[in-house]
Amino acid sequence: MKTLKETLEEQTKSVAYYRFQLFIDEGTTKKTIGMAYLREGQSIYTLRLWTFLEDKFFLLPSKEDASKYLLMTREPNRSESSKNKYFWNIVGNAQVQSAKNVIELDFDLFEKKIFMNIFPEESSSPYERTINQVPRAVA
Repeated sequence: MKTLKETLEEQTKSVAYYRFQLFIDEGTTKKTIGMAYLREGQSIYTLRLWTFLEDKFFLLPSKEDASKYLLMTREPNRSESSKNKYFWNIVGNAQVQSAKNVIELDFDLFEKKIFMNIFPEESSSPYERTINQVPRAVA
């Protein structure tokens, strides 16, 4: 009979994470500027921009329109009486561009548009890709 520890380890190993390229379009080249992560079975993407290594952003789908998203940050709620673990702050929005196979991210404070490939990376290792590699879905 399996112990509780063995069962939990098996469950943890079976959870898959998907990684998506975040990039800016500079006309003739695409420049990778971060990665987005999605845990299997979840709907909230975690975004890591390499410019802000200590910060995480979150991409949440809209309840009204499947092609729209909210860009958010979160901070811990330190109130002991609160039911919510975090305070969520809206910092932008996003729109699916299905013709280009990307999600266009529009942060409130950034002028440049950031794009997220809607297809996950084939490899989870960053060393198997080059910095200016054109995403296969956008090329």
